[in-house]
Amino acid sequence: MSYLSYEPKDPMSSVLSVDFSSLDLGELPPVLVEQARLVWADRVRTEYQSIQIVGRFLIEALAAGEPLSVTRQVAETIDEEISHAELCGRMCAALGGRVPEPREVAAPLDDLHEVPVEERVMASAISLFLIAETFSVGYLRDLEERASHPVTKVVLQAIVGDEAEHEAFGPELLERKLRGLPEGKRAAWRAFAGRLVRAHLERAEKVLSRVPESERVLSRWPESERATLGLLGEVRLALLCQQTYRERLSPTLVRLGLEG
Repeated sequence: MSYLSYEPKDPMSSVLSVDFSSLDLGELPPVLVEQARLVWADRVRTEYQSIQIVGRFLIEALAAGEPLSVTRQVAETIDEEISHAELCGRMCAALGGRVPEPREVAAPLDDLHEVPVEERVMASAISLFLIAETFSVGYLRDLEERASHPVTKVVLQAIVGDEAEHEAFGPELLERKLRGLPEGKRAAWRAFAGRLVRAHLERAEKVLSRVPESERVLSRWPESERATLGLLGEVRLALLCQQTYRERLSPTLVRLGLEG
């Protein structure tokens, strides 16, 4: 979705009618349920911290004098991230887990006052709206496509639909801000993006280094039982990381002049 053609919507509308009580825990392996409780509780944490980061980005975008269309899209993103945190909390509760309170998951934000506001906007656009969102969409789409339980599927559909829009927002914003940028500054942002991407790929390679080459294919790790509750094993996650970079992120980075 282009932030120039934004239309308000209710991010919770697709899940308000979900009957979370239909998630019958008696039909699922106890070990898997316990793992799912921890994973969905941790997703509350990551979604809450996303609210914090996007909230700061909104202030930075306003301070940098970004167009109001950008402000509107970022404000909508904050609302969606709040809904995602609530959704993850409802899923955690439905699984019998303890939902963490905001004060337990809030993280201190880095002090960036000495960094020029324009650089903060660029850094956030690259790190959050481009790199982090692209990897996140890759993982969530894989889970949503394979989730067999209707509750899990609807929750994942609601989240991945919003995240896909966030993923589209980053390249649009960056394409405008990189236009006409001197090569020296573009090279600096290229190095910045490269460091962030390498961190993801190196974590994946560390996991896959313990896996024989012949086993490094997604078909070897179907994880259908895990997908029932929206879970990914570390090997499948690592393979998805590499696939998402190869098929989605790298082409975008190249198009933006942030890779190669």
